[in-house]
Amino acid sequence: MARRSRQADAQSLGDSERQIRLLERAKKIQLARTNLIDFAEFMMPDPEDMDDATRSLYRAQPYHMLLAEGLERVDRGECLRLGMSLPPQHGKTRLASVNFAAWYAGRHSRRNTIFAAYNETYASKIGGLVRGVMQSPQYAAVFPHVTLDKGSRAKDALETCEGGQLNFVGRGGSGTGLPADLVVIDDPIKGDSEANSPTIIESLHDWYSSTIYSRVRATTAIVIIHTRWVEDDLLGRMCDPDHPWRQTDDGKEEAARWDYINIPAVLFDGPIAQALNKNLEIPTDPQVVSAFGKKPMAALWPEEFNLRHLASAKKLDKNNFEALYQGHPNPEDGDYFKAEGIVEYQAQDLPRNLRIYGASDHAITEKKKNDPNVIGCVGVDEKDHVWIFPDLVWERMETDRIVEELIAMMRNRRPLLWWMESENISKSFGPFLYKRMMEEKVYCAIDAQTPSADKRARARAIQGRMSMKMVHFPAFAPWWPRARAELLKFPRATHDDFVDWLAWIGRGLMAEVAADAAPQCEEKVIKVGSISWIKAASAREERQRKMRKATAGF
Repeated sequence: MARRSRQADAQSLGDSERQIRLLERAKKIQLARTNLIDFAEFMMPDPEDMDDATRSLYRAQPYHMLLAEGLERVDRGECLRLGMSLPPQHGKTRLASVNFAAWYAGRHSRRNTIFAAYNETYASKIGGLVRGVMQSPQYAAVFPHVTLDKGSRAKDALETCEGGQLNFVGRGGSGTGLPADLVVIDDPIKGDSEANSPTIIESLHDWYSSTIYSRVRATTAIVIIHTRWVEDDLLGRMCDPDHPWRQTDDGKEEAARWDYINIPAVLFDGPIAQALNKNLEIPTDPQVVSAFGKKPMAALWPEEFNLRHLASAKKLDKNNFEALYQGHPNPEDGDYFKAEGIVEYQAQDLPRNLRIYGASDHAITEKKKNDPNVIGCVGVDEKDHVWIFPDLVWERMETDRIVEELIAMMRNRRPLLWWMESENISKSFGPFLYKRMMEEKVYCAIDAQTPSADKRARARAIQGRMSMKMVHFPAFAPWWPRARAELLKFPRATHDDFVDWLAWIGRGLMAEVAADAAPQCEEKVIKVGSISWIKAASAREERQRKMRKATAGF
């Protein structure tokens, strides 16, 4: 009897445990239908115990929950423009692309989604992962009435039985002609070489503004998520509050539509650290202190990327670390041009004895037609220091205005030599400029230069002078804050007009000489009316008297 009782108790215990598991599973399924993190966890059950809904291979971090909250707002229609930047290898694609696309399709099975990435191969890979999720028994448990059409065999085009579509396209691809209810763009830039190619960056913006936006309606939600690369990447132009375009009227209007979340790998005191309830501590590790300073901080995901590891990453490449891991493509202390090499001067500091030279950088080609022109002069003193004059012209201008500004600058400053790109003279406004110079009787030798394709190489000469603190900038000029920011951001900045102009100055001065030394007054000068002057005058009269006497009779 005792043995049977123990067996019955064991059976009862087993039944109770199964009932508890079933209840936990039912609860998790219910949560997964409305919560993205619960969905992600349920889609990755622990293979050692597939029936235990409390166990999962997906380990959500606090910042994943922050991302999920933003994506859930998109799903509910509360946010139509969401931008997110995260460090590499921090799980953004699994949550924001794979799981979110599948979860959104389950909740809105008749809607159309476009997923875009840097190329078709990578986009198709994501499509395969989404298809795997939607064909899993876990997905069927959460969304039992949503299945993929039997014809959805291609990884880049999935269709639900209810008529909804999920299309996965590479950058430059058109997707379908159908309007999208949701657009997710994940990693539209493959790597550093693409990020530093102006051609690819511009083609990315053209593709977004033409192809992608042609699929967008007023109610379409757009999510852009990627690690930051350069100031003018897609998140930069659309969402970054520091981007130059956001200072324009069009930029401000577009920026107001976006919610932007940048989550850095190293957290300092700020809204993100507070939102994640991170406990910031002052580091004691010398390597960490050397990389980040002695101030309160914390690693975003310390189990995988602790502060020591992140410090090593920064030591290897500071600029890439600031962009990729911190979401700030432009380090505050500069990259190509260092903040410590920038020398400012006030109006009263400008020397008078200077050799004057001029240069201009013009936006006249089709690719640069929207860029500003820069026209200005510099003075070189006897120590070979360069002084940038404050009356710099830095504006978008038509050709006739460009010529008139050149004439005015040459007339006012009277430079010994003027540098500009040879193509401006041979193929653009050269004849018109020479004609106006003759009419206005303004004469200046123009030294036409052929630029190198590499902007960094082009600016080496002026970089060398600046590193020796031999270039002086007018702190009082209204354009100086803008120019200083461009110098520190180069070569990752959206615009580099001022740097291009400065590069012409650097290259041109390599062949020129400094100003002659100012004439010095003789040290022994006799003041008129002084005792010395009287003695000298008396001595001079005596010499003249003797001379007349010696020459008497001749």
